[in-house]
Amino acid sequence: MSAVPSTLRKGARLRARVRVLAAALTVGALAAATAATGAAAPAGAATPSPTPTASSTGTALTASVTADEGGVLSPGKDLGVSVTVSNPTDQAFASGTVTLWTDPSAQENRKALTDWLAGTGEPANAVAVGQAQLNTLEPGSSTVVRVAAPAASLPFAGRTTSGVFGIGASVTIGSAGAQARGSVVWYPGGAAKQASVNVVMPIVTPPGSDGLIAADDLATYTAPNGILTRELDGLTGHTTVTVGIDPMIIASIRVLGNAAPASAIDWLTRLSELPNDTFSLGYADADAVGQLQAGLPAPLPPTSLAYAIDPKNFTPQPTPVGEPSTATATPSPKATTPTPTPTATPGPVIPDLNALLAWDYTLTGISWPGDKTVRRADLAPLAAAGLKTTILSGSNTNAADLGSTPNAPIAAGDDRLVSSDQRLSDALRQAISAPSDVAWNSAMSKVNAQLELINQESGDPRRLLVALDRSWPSSGTQLERTLNALFSSPWSTPASFATVKDTTPTSGLDLVDSPESAQRITDIRALVEDEGALGQFATVLDDPTRLTGRTRADLLTLLAVSWLNPRADWPAAVTAERAATVKTLHSIRILPTENVNLVSAQGSIPFTVSNGLPGDAVTVVLAASPSNSRLEVDQSTTKRIPQDSRATVLIPVKAKVGNGQVVLSLHLYSPTGVPIGDPTTVTVDVHADWEGIGALIFGVLLVLLFGFGIVRNILRRRRSRDSGDDVTGSDGSAVTDTENDDQTEPAAPATSATPEERPGG
Repeated sequence: MSAVPSTLRKGARLRARVRVLAAALTVGALAAATAATGAAAPAGAATPSPTPTASSTGTALTASVTADEGGVLSPGKDLGVSVTVSNPTDQAFASGTVTLWTDPSAQENRKALTDWLAGTGEPANAVAVGQAQLNTLEPGSSTVVRVAAPAASLPFAGRTTSGVFGIGASVTIGSAGAQARGSVVWYPGGAAKQASVNVVMPIVTPPGSDGLIAADDLATYTAPNGILTRELDGLTGHTTVTVGIDPMIIASIRVLGNAAPASAIDWLTRLSELPNDTFSLGYADADAVGQLQAGLPAPLPPTSLAYAIDPKNFTPQPTPVGEPSTATATPSPKATTPTPTPTATPGPVIPDLNALLAWDYTLTGISWPGDKTVRRADLAPLAAAGLKTTILSGSNTNAADLGSTPNAPIAAGDDRLVSSDQRLSDALRQAISAPSDVAWNSAMSKVNAQLELINQESGDPRRLLVALDRSWPSSGTQLERTLNALFSSPWSTPASFATVKDTTPTSGLDLVDSPESAQRITDIRALVEDEGALGQFATVLDDPTRLTGRTRADLLTLLAVSWLNPRADWPAAVTAERAATVKTLHSIRILPTENVNLVSAQGSIPFTVSNGLPGDAVTVVLAASPSNSRLEVDQSTTKRIPQDSRATVLIPVKAKVGNGQVVLSLHLYSPTGVPIGDPTTVTVDVHADWEGIGALIFGVLLVLLFGFGIVRNILRRRRSRDSGDDVTGSDGSAVTDTENDDQTEPAAPATSATPEERPGG
């Protein structure tokens, strides 16, 4: 985005000032006209308060007022406040004034204070106690104006008992304005009735979809100002705070063995040394009641984390941190004559799931669902799963309808329910995550006002539970600062979880069914169904837990209570996870094959199967079924395919009598018979008679070839005879044709010749 030229900004300011001046002149002209006509305001009529002026964008100025010192004021001290004025409009406002006022009437109870803070405007009996200048307010900007009220000007300065008083600020900028309300607690000193307060705090990480925290993220979270470090830092000196620990954090560090970041190991050591009461959240802080409402009989546990273990990271063996100590002594064996045994080469000791999750918790059997998510029907399944104590949010009860503040426990038969005080919890959460001193003072003003009003109520001091949300301190000191302020308040004292849980329940306090949204339950069901499909698919692996363990851990992470935060994009996370499931289920497939010509009575047709799983070899069974009887498939073929590769699988077939096309349907299965991927088809052109016809033609050609040779030889001999040519006999001697031909005439008789008759005699 390019920068706006300074000349344009100056022009905009000038035009804004001109508009403000024109408005002022118009008001003056109207006033003069009114005076000229003799119109006058009725006697005693109140001057109307400035109202927010809308801009062309439809928004208006806003303001908030916050007292210093966490909203607690003592005699002799001036009241200092911060008034934050914001201009979300697209126009600038000239300078104006901020007027501070107080309501001289003390708030009667917590409901009255809630109504006061939700209201707007200045009451008729308000007492102005201070004023300050407001400078020009540019579009889209905010400013904090400091206003001080002298102690002597406060209408409640002479009061000898504590009380909560409303304060407010009126902002006037030309014809625009805004109103803000807050509160301050007047505390003249002395002993006060104190509520016993236990704070329960989660140690969790930001929501995700991976079943273990990556090493890089662990290094970030456990760095000097990382979110996990902030949580432990804030607990310093506050041993009564009850801590719920996500076991995924512990497992994520241990599963890395010697490759775990040094800061993570140090953090785990610090966690093991905490003197606070601790209990285990569900793995990944998974939403237990959401699972029950989705139809599961019990919350899902993790099944295996072996998929993430690299054996080389466990040589040498890592130093154990936080594992429970075993109290049972191992009996000494009787002395016997040792039998020499071969020395085995020791290998790395790989931790199992129990070893990765083991921790020395001081409290057990506690479930902590998200705010306003529990039904009464969820309690029995939780108890059956060993979670017999449930921490409820105050918004999940009828506490707001009661006449006074109840104690934390709820009488619910065999179920042990402990409810948080919702208004105190909300205010304390705001203080811990406050991004500035002004925001922190605003939140602590609510905390102190609530505590003071609680202790004004009749009856014994209350025993209260304050539950933080699944977030983390905004800075390394904000949590500690907030807890220090809470437990140093004149109206509260720290208490243990057991003290609060075991106190007498307040009559009338009860759970109000507040099921989770229908869409969330639908999404949880879909995720659980996807896990079941992946579990079936995993049977192609030598060790199915390598996939099922990861799938379960990822599912639990995606069910984390922190995903209930409206700022967390749960629908997008579900969509991404379901898309990843579809990709995995289709990672093993039969690649497309062109039409096949089969010209023999039997043979094997090759098909290519692809294994797209990046980390595991698979074993698949390829089965084929023909569309008609021209082709017969002898058997299915089992093939092992390495990770992220392809392999050729041969299907043996036999051709029957007749030619034509056969559609061969191909299906992949796991060795246990689970269908894998999508089936496909290929067309086979069968020419089963071609083999016999070819053999016949070959035989005929062979006969013709030999017959041709014989005839040719006979004809040649005849030609030789007719021409009288000699031919060679079988003994190599020369013979005439007459010797070879058939003799049809008798030979002439032989005669004797005398020597005298012989020639030359």
